[in-house]
Amino acid sequence: MQLPQEDVALFYKIFFKLIDFTNERYHLVPGLKKASGALDVDPTEIMPVRDKLWESDEVINQIVADNPLGLSERELSLVASWRGRIVGDFLIYKHLKKFTVFMGNDNLYGVIGIASPIEEIFPAFVLPKYSKTVLLPFEGKIIYDSLLFTYSITYGSGIRKRFNEEYRELKNTTGIITSL
Repeated sequence: MQLPQEDVALFYKIFFKLIDFTNERYHLVPGLKKASGALDVDPTEIMPVRDKLWESDEVINQIVADNPLGLSERELSLVASWRGRIVGDFLIYKHLKKFTVFMGNDNLYGVIGIASPIEEIFPAFVLPKYSKTVLLPFEGKIIYDSLLFTYSITYGSGIRKRFNEEYRELKNTTGIITSL
């Protein structure tokens, strides 16, 4: 599952404006081309800016309070909701019909893709996959911020069995979180 095309455009419009604003404010990557409106953005170039954006609520609070980017009410509401993000390491565990299950922080999260289903990026046969990313609320759904770093780790049968046990236990006790 993935966001509808109009929401994909909305997400990237806002996200890239936040990246540009953060880089201008903190001068993290000198000479970085504006991400807003660009046809192609190199994820490795914007990674340090993205990390600064999510390390605290400072940028988000300023955007929401002062609206220096001229965002609409819906856009400001989305930005404000990103205070509820979860930054960390997750095990991309399995694909279900409506979302992909990410395991992390003693929880299961039902995450959908942005521009394409996560299953297209990580087919079932490569799972589980250990990753570092940022989970974001998006109008009642959970997405990731489009930048996902994966670790090159393979798992033996013993650890896979533990993952299965943990998944079943978490699913039975807390369920799968589908909204942040």
